[in-house]
Amino acid sequence: MTPRTVAIMFVIALVTSAAAIYGMSNRVQYELTNFDGQRLFPGLLEEAAKVEKVEVLQNGQPFTFEKKGDTWVLSQSDGYQVHGNLVAKLIFSVANLEILEPKTADPARHAELNLGDPSVKENKAQLVTLLSGDGEKKAEIVVGRANYFLPETTTGGMYVRRPGEDQTWLVRGLVDIGVERRDWLVRDIIDIDIDDIVHAEVRRPDGEVQIVEPKQGVTGNFAFANMPEGRKLKSEYAPRNIAAVASGFVLNDVRKNENVPFDPSKAYNVTYESKDGIVADMAFWQEEKTQYLRIKADYKGSDPESDPAKTVEAINKRAAGWTYIIPEYQYEQVSKPFEEVTEPADKPGPG
Repeated sequence: MTPRTVAIMFVIALVTSAAAIYGMSNRVQYELTNFDGQRLFPGLLEEAAKVEKVEVLQNGQPFTFEKKGDTWVLSQSDGYQVHGNLVAKLIFSVANLEILEPKTADPARHAELNLGDPSVKENKAQLVTLLSGDGEKKAEIVVGRANYFLPETTTGGMYVRRPGEDQTWLVRGLVDIGVERRDWLVRDIIDIDIDDIVHAEVRRPDGEVQIVEPKQGVTGNFAFANMPEGRKLKSEYAPRNIAAVASGFVLNDVRKNENVPFDPSKAYNVTYESKDGIVADMAFWQEEKTQYLRIKADYKGSDPESDPAKTVEAINKRAAGWTYIIPEYQYEQVSKPFEEVTEPADKPGPG
């Protein structure tokens, strides 16, 4: 090995060692100066129980959560119930944010951290305001992009800024905010296991009636009891698709009945009966490409203290006075006429 080669290797080793020492010292300094537990909102954690209103602004869309007794509701959905645990999680997530270090104070760079103007559409920034029952502002913060790869943390962190300020901050902790109303609302409407359905009847606005009942030995285990003569199914699952609508039915949004125009002559009225006595009457309709549902239930069993009876009571308590905005695919399952789901029986099969 030549003296020149030895000298080069010595320099490389020296530079590498120096870099390692610098990195270690820099990491220690980072931990000492930044992970000191200083909360972004000192005292908020102790005051969290007093928060009774939470305002969120994102993509130009407001969300206002208000506490009514022991229940949280969403004002923009006419005061329908939301998952209180999600609101509580939001409040405590904000209260637990800890400052790590200042970041850019250049407004031109706010968009890089998703910390632009939350009132502007197509903007990912989210403004969160926490208020007490008497309207006192407990905290207000714009939350932006998450950083999941912070050293010495299990939660990760995110970038934030205070409204009206250009200075941004990296904080420890994550504030997870649902971006759609359905992310917050109690979405469950009705859930009758498909294997418990003994009868389903669709009454279309044009007068056509479709009757679906269980049938062994056919694909999907359901069939039309009143299949039109000379017709056959395009898909053997069409009857089962109708029966399945009452299983795990969920909403997208909700309004009070008085705030939604309803013309009974345009409704698809569907009745579901279960083997344990639950009868659910569901009215579906569509206006301007939005699908709606109203529902009421009855119990035909003999034991008013039974689980099915309690299920009916819960459905009616939840649904009384409300019109649900539902996914399009759920509406389509019950709105297709025989002409669309069947074809002439003598039509040759594929191939």
